[in-house]
Amino acid sequence: MPQKLLLVAGATGKQGQALVNALNLTSQSQPSNEFIVWALTRTKSSSAAQALASQYPQHLTVIQCNLDTPDEVRQVFENAKREKGGVWGVFCVLAFPGLGASTEGEERQGKTLADLSAEFGVSSFIYTSSERGGEYYDDYRAKADRLSKVMIERHVRALGESKGLPWTILRPGFFVENYEGTIGAITVGVLKSGLQATTKVQMVAVDDIGQVAARIFMNPQPHNRQIFAIVGECSTMAEQDESYKRATGYALPAIPSFLAWPLLSLNTHVKSLITDIERVHSARSGGELCPEVEGQIAAAREVYPGMKTVEMWARETKEKSQAQGGNGSVSAGWNQVSILKLITGRQ
Repeated sequence: MPQKLLLVAGATGKQGQALVNALNLTSQSQPSNEFIVWALTRTKSSSAAQALASQYPQHLTVIQCNLDTPDEVRQVFENAKREKGGVWGVFCVLAFPGLGASTEGEERQGKTLADLSAEFGVSSFIYTSSERGGEYYDDYRAKADRLSKVMIERHVRALGESKGLPWTILRPGFFVENYEGTIGAITVGVLKSGLQATTKVQMVAVDDIGQVAARIFMNPQPHNRQIFAIVGECSTMAEQDESYKRATGYALPAIPSFLAWPLLSLNTHVKSLITDIERVHSARSGGELCPEVEGQIAAAREVYPGMKTVEMWARETKEKSQAQGGNGSVSAGWNQVSILKLITGRQ
């Protein structure tokens, strides 16, 4: 049986790598080894791209492609048609430009990938968006860093109707990886200070996104034109703190409130994040504004029952850190957030 070619946009990012790892490309068993991956990246020579290529030398090829240039993206599809018989599936995850930053480029990239996927007849197009308490608030979104995902979703769904694009949309919650490193301590401090004590945050580990996506690619037909909300747990900051303590023996790292409050007071984008989390909590608690979300969460857990809680993630992170002799933190700026920009209000 010929192998199926997957294009992975954002392959060197957290979600892209999670999918590649979840596909278990080096396994000799079906259905894992039925896939080969073309990993799209802006810079083929980057250390992240080279590391990914060396990890899966027989099953993954790094392809340099600027998603801001439609002709380059088209050429990838043309090359795939000529060399591999065409692109079978596309995993579309686009780089977050930062809190409050313009996402016009993100929207163009997503629409270009979707348009070409429809044109070249891919069998499965997965777009990773964000969970936002359903869609009831979509038409009121003014924030540039949130609106683009709504517009891409609508475009993808329209292509399903007009051109038969087989699509699946994933809506992850708040990444627990946002708690890693120095930026993570700032994030936790801001959430503890800014959120109401009873507000629950929808948490997800990035590996679980990859697991859900991989399983959908392995059996796409039942999941065609479906939306999955990927949430490992929904918990208050106090509950998360206790979970972290059980797993590691110490509190979830956080800056003190006297440092968090200036960010909440001066940074409009941080305030917007808090407001949005509160809105989603209220919408889900009431059950009337977004009744579909509970079903979308349950459906994702049916696809992959092994989703991590905060406690499970903390324990795994601690074990990996100890095995590697490091602190388990991620590189600064992996989610396009920096301390300087947070302090100055430019993010």
